[in-house]
Order: sequence, then C-alpha cells, then structure tokens
Amino acid sequence: MDSVQLNGTREVPSTEKKKGISGSTVKLIAIITMLIDHIGAAVLARVLMKEGLLEVAASNDLAQMINWMMAHGALYYSYMGIRMVGRLGFPIFAFLLVEGFQKTSDVRKYAFRMALFALVSEIPFDLAFKGQILEFGYQNVYFTLFLGLFALCAYEFFAKYRKSSPDSWMWMLSVVLGVLFTSTYAAMRIRDLLQLKDTNVLFALFGVCCVIATVCIVLYKKKRGMKCVQIAGADMIVLVLTMYLADLLKTDYAGMGVLTITAMYIFRKNKVRCVTAGCVVLTIMSISEIPAFLAIIPIALYNGRRGLKMKYFFYAFYPVHLFLLYLISMFMGLGNVAMF
Repeated sequence: MDSVQLNGTREVPSTEKKKGISGSTVKLIAIITMLIDHIGAAVLARVLMKEGLLEVAASNDLAQMINWMMAHGALYYSYMGIRMVGRLGFPIFAFLLVEGFQKTSDVRKYAFRMALFALVSEIPFDLAFKGQILEFGYQNVYFTLFLGLFALCAYEFFAKYRKSSPDSWMWMLSVVLGVLFTSTYAAMRIRDLLQLKDTNVLFALFGVCCVIATVCIVLYKKKRGMKCVQIAGADMIVLVLTMYLADLLKTDYAGMGVLTITAMYIFRKNKVRCVTAGCVVLTIMSISEIPAFLAIIPIALYNGRRGLKMKYFFYAFYPVHLFLLYLISMFMGLGNVAMF
C-alpha cells in the first residue's frame, strides 16, 4: 500500500492563476447539498412520519399503500429527490479532508478542530434527528471525519518511520496481523450483510478472506517489494481498527466512511480517480449512494486553490444549520419525532 504514503513534504500553494473553481466554492457546493439533504432528513421525513408512512409500510396492505401514495406521493418523491441530491455531500467532504491533510501546516490543530466540532455538533445532531438533547445510538459525521484523519496520520507515520528503521520481526508481524485483522472484519461485514447466523459460515468466510488477502499481499510484494508490503500491513491494522471504532460508535457512514476516506487517499494524485474510488466504496455500502458519483463534476473542476478564507464558517455551519432545522421542526410541532 505504498500509494497510501506521502513523501514527507506538504504542498506549497501556488500563486499562479488557474482555471476552475476554488476550494471554498467546492465547500459551498458540499454544504448546500448537505443542507438540502438534511432538510429532507430532519423536516420532510418528520412530516412523512406524521402522515403515517411507517404504519403504511408495516401494514403490507397494497391497497392501503396505493391510497397513501395517491394522497402523499408528491411529498414522498420530493423527499426521495432531496435525499439523492444530498448523496453528493459526504464524498466532497471526504475529498476536502484528504486535500486538507496534505496541505495543512499543522495536522494536530487540524485534528483538534475536527474533534472539537464533533463534540460541539453532537447535541444539535441529536436534536435534529432524534429530538433528544443527547442520544448515543448514532453520532455525527465529524466523528467519522476525525477517525479518517487519524488513519491518514497513521499511514504517513508508518511510511516515514519504515524508511528510517531497519528490517525487524515487528514489521513482518504487522503483515500477518494486517491480513488477520482485515479478514476478520471483512468476514463479519459479509456475515452481517447476508444476515447469516451460523458460526461455521463465519469461519468459512474468514478463511476465504485470508486466502484472498494473502494472494493480494504476494502480488503486491512482487510489484512493490517487501518494504511496501510491511507498511501495507501496518496500514491495514490501523484501517480495520478505525473502521471498527466507527462502527462501534455508530458514526454517520460508520466504517465505510473511514474506508471511503482511505480509498480517496490512495488515489489522491488524480482527482477523478480519487472521488471515483470513494464513491465506489459508498455504493458498496448502499446502492442508494449511486448519485454520489455526481460529486466527480465539481471536484474535477477544482483548481487546487483555497479561495475565500472562511474556515470557521464551514466548520460552524454544520451544528448551526442542524439546530435551525430542529427549531423549524419544533415550530411545526414535530420536534419530538425521531428520524432513524
């Protein structure tokens, strides 16, 4: 996984004028699509709940469903369209995280801001989607982005440290553990996806995943060499641990969100491939994420420039708009309706 490595230098912004759109414009597109998505998830979804969507869906009565759709079809399809537009938000934010990691002059401050706004945003997030001040069944997307950033920091650390460290048994152990960790996580995810209960099936899936991972490692060694394989082993351990932690905390997009960030980082040298890789991961997570591929358009136009200096506006927009959407729901008398 040498493509998950940096050269140890940060990019220096160029003063040369470039065609395309700036980073601030890309961020505005991201927050607009996110706002549209959350209007659907936090407001329209509450209206649909009030109109009996869940009861109709659970009834399995075709005639009742048809009558309900005739009465509320416009609202329902508006909700679905809004949520599709919102699929563009996360891949753009993930791309901007990878960009920010490469260009920031202080990764620690970057991580601190991410963690701070994850905590600040949790109450508005829970109010907007659960109608409660604090609810720990689902956490906001800043936690996912923070875990993704932590993984990127670890990848860079291993890449730098391995270049200066001698061969050792610990690096070889990282390869073995990387294969085992990855195979275990993949087997558990497949089992959950297929809703399998048999323990023997889990062990069989684990064995198949181990074989596939080992073959990939062998092929990678032939192409890149042993040092890159050893770094890949350490990278896999960090990736699985951060994905598992995101799943455990039940963050927005969970472990697949962390994997999306990693996939984008691997292909970071080409913007289109970068976003495509991330969107493929999201689509594997859920077929409803297919519209995320439209995020390729604004990112392909991105010229690498910062644009307007509105850093804290972009950070603060997330908790502020969630709280405002909750107030709108309260004004409509729907503030106590939970969304998921």
